[in-house]
Amino acid sequence: MNNNYHKSLISLLLLAAMLAGTISCGGTADTPEETPQTDESESVQTETTSELDARKAIDDELPDEDFEGAVFTILTYDQCKTDVYSEEANGEVINDAVFERNQTVSERFNTEIEVNSLATNSEVTNFINTTVMAGDEAFQLVSNHVVQLGSIIMQDLLMNWYDIPYIDFSKPWWSPSTTEDLTYGDDKAILAVGDLALSSLAATYCYFYDKSDAETYKLDDLYQVVWDGKWTIDYIMNLTKDIYNDLNGNGERDSADYYGMTHQMKSALNTYLWSCGGKVMQKNSEGIPELVYKSERTNTIVEKLYQLCYESEGVCTQRDFDQSMVTSSADEVIHYINAISFRENLTLMTAGTLDMTINYFRDKETEYGILPYPKLDEEQDEYYTMVDGYHSALAVPKSVKDLDFVGIITEALNAESYKTVFPAYYEVALKTKYTYDDESIQMLDMIVDSRVFDFGYVYDAFKGMSFIFQRLIGDNKSKDFESYYAQNSSAAIDYYNELLEYFEEME
Repeated sequence: MNNNYHKSLISLLLLAAMLAGTISCGGTADTPEETPQTDESESVQTETTSELDARKAIDDELPDEDFEGAVFTILTYDQCKTDVYSEEANGEVINDAVFERNQTVSERFNTEIEVNSLATNSEVTNFINTTVMAGDEAFQLVSNHVVQLGSIIMQDLLMNWYDIPYIDFSKPWWSPSTTEDLTYGDDKAILAVGDLALSSLAATYCYFYDKSDAETYKLDDLYQVVWDGKWTIDYIMNLTKDIYNDLNGNGERDSADYYGMTHQMKSALNTYLWSCGGKVMQKNSEGIPELVYKSERTNTIVEKLYQLCYESEGVCTQRDFDQSMVTSSADEVIHYINAISFRENLTLMTAGTLDMTINYFRDKETEYGILPYPKLDEEQDEYYTMVDGYHSALAVPKSVKDLDFVGIITEALNAESYKTVFPAYYEVALKTKYTYDDESIQMLDMIVDSRVFDFGYVYDAFKGMSFIFQRLIGDNKSKDFESYYAQNSSAAIDYYNELLEYFEEME
């Protein structure tokens, strides 16, 4: 993603909303008498419009082509279907932006854009295997769960993006990580992250905290703590360790009590590897990814996470909840404690993804703020985060026959997403429940800019090392990283070696 674009857009949208008296989280819009800055508000709105117009004016440099009604089919799964498809305009801004994007591309190139959405991401990979092996061009582009899609890389079913004409990774609608992190050498990439995959923004990990409760507990200004470089795991442990209230008076820690922090023990736990400055793989001077996972730093992160999750009365993990309270999907079980409990004002803070603002927090009665994931220590220079694996990556099947058609329509869809859909998402996501102040703007800028896409994670296939934290700390309730690594690393190393060999031998 183009971070400079996003930073400017976030700032302008939020500033415009603030000056125009937009309703803030848990608040009401200012009256005209309380916002006498009419001219300034109009000026800011004009700047916002100008900024958006500038984005729309960027030339995708695609040729004028008439594909005579040819069907361009995108294969995806239901959780991310809204990234690529809208049946009709209904007045909801994101839905309508997706609909209009597809209409614009369809009309421009005289093509029909269709979507085949399967129930699960694993069904998508099974479908790819069946159709491509049979030589059946059932779809031209796949947008699927990034780790699940990475699991079929070595089956030789997907094309090298660098062999597809009209794809220009230098354009702002392609994430720089496609070339900087996900390309082997300088010309081999099977998965790409483009703005068509809206979920690559929505699934970004961050922290949420309740502003009202922060005042009750007389916390320091957490925004300033971040800027001072002190937002670390240790800081969070010290902040939350004594915040616990047995609300139902039964003498037991359960889902009805109040906690300093709630934390799910799956992907939100894995995220600390990257936020604390670690990586699975990193490119060497020749652009070849190398395994860098095992280090003293990784060991230290594990020890601190174990302490945070299990040695603090104020932190509630998934183990503390009565799972019978959740009767629907597995995803709801995973997200219950760090979304529902936060919405219901049963926790001071939680770790989650940006899409929780829309999916869970619209009805939250109190104001909340957003913060980056913590650093390991104050010596760490930057804050980092990552994007949950459910987000979509893009790939092209080897069964396609007209590469010009695939390249032109794929590039056009990503370009139009950059110009219309991403701005719509920002406007809705950020105007719904955030307090519109300078601190909010700056925190969001930081989080979006600090995302890490790791070759070793994207191509992990659930066989590598990207999920060790959730297995060791979450499932095994252990901090013995050395023993776990010794017992489990051999197969993972063999897998990564095989993966790198596959890329090396690609023609």
